[in-house]
Amino acid sequence: MTLFPAAFRSPHFTPALLFVNTCGSFLLLVSLSTHVGSVTGSGLLAGAVLSAPWLPALLLAAPLNRLLARRAPERLIRLAEPASLLLTAAALAAPGPALLAVATGLVLARGFFEAVTRSATAVVLRGTVPPERLDRANTIAEIGKLTGLSVGAALAGPAGSVLSLRGLIAVNVATLALSAVLAWALPGSAGPAAAGAKAEGGAPADTRLRVEDPVVRRLFARFLLVAFWQGFHTVAVTVIPLHLLAGGTRLVGVFVAMSALAIFAGSLAALPAQQYLDRVPSAFWAVLPMPPLLAAVLIGRTAPTLVLYALFLVLFEVAFVHFNNRLLAAASAEELSSVVTLRATLLPSGVAVSILVMGALCDLAGPVPAALVVAVVTFLVTAATGGTRQIWRRTVPDA
Repeated sequence: MTLFPAAFRSPHFTPALLFVNTCGSFLLLVSLSTHVGSVTGSGLLAGAVLSAPWLPALLLAAPLNRLLARRAPERLIRLAEPASLLLTAAALAAPGPALLAVATGLVLARGFFEAVTRSATAVVLRGTVPPERLDRANTIAEIGKLTGLSVGAALAGPAGSVLSLRGLIAVNVATLALSAVLAWALPGSAGPAAAGAKAEGGAPADTRLRVEDPVVRRLFARFLLVAFWQGFHTVAVTVIPLHLLAGGTRLVGVFVAMSALAIFAGSLAALPAQQYLDRVPSAFWAVLPMPPLLAAVLIGRTAPTLVLYALFLVLFEVAFVHFNNRLLAAASAEELSSVVTLRATLLPSGVAVSILVMGALCDLAGPVPAALVVAVVTFLVTAATGGTRQIWRRTVPDA
């Protein structure tokens, strides 16, 4: 079945697909988390619902890697999106008393298919976009994904006040139907995953989940710094306004809104900044967010802290885009499936671990020592992964 003639298929549909996919998913996810929290009164259960979609990809990392290594990525997306659609539509048939439990099971069960879509789109771009335009394409795809996440989360509150849980699921069914159609607009990939399970000479391709290239390993270490920062930010967005600034829930709301705008602005700023990101050492982008973060918590006054923390988040997002693009571009054809699989599993698991560690540290010592730990870890990891000349598509300065 062909919904789009080959002449109309383009990798430029990737951002739209990711926007629709994440917008609908996070609209339901945030609404469901809020609903679970209000029904049970448990913040832990509400948080568990928010993290549920990432658990299947983490547990099934090896099968995900084999799929990406052996199957054409655009075909995987064309299967994953309808699978999510069917699961979500089936939840509409659940009786009222069981709907909450079914919906919670739904976001957990379809997490694997969401990981397939978000990993396979990176492989599609790698296989269809010219190398000189790959950074820009990856950045625009990240903007599409982040915009969908932000819009879906922002709409969760208003939508939850006018729609029942069944109505929210129906909205997600509609967005998944659109993303399933958009999946057919993606072109066939010439990338390694589209080549099948055979390597050169007809030998079976190595589908073990591992990365042996030392350059890519160093990039992964720096990429996981982003997970560490994200974990701190998840805790700090509440702790800083309540404890450091001695504000109330209204200030928390202001802090959350400011944070969302700053991260979105950072992703947009990364697009025109692409031509400059590789002109300085990679280490520069790892340590650049630290001075405004430290200044924000050390000053401890509402207006300056808001401005400086917003600057930290903008630089945070630019650094994420930089490391994400380098990671995807530096991966060899043989290791690309492992790289995108690890990216889809290590980042959320790193965020989860960081949330626990940073949350405990903030409770015991406060946000200032926690921010100092973030800065120290960042400098140590950056120093430990430096000193290697990185070769990827073109020679770039020392890390």
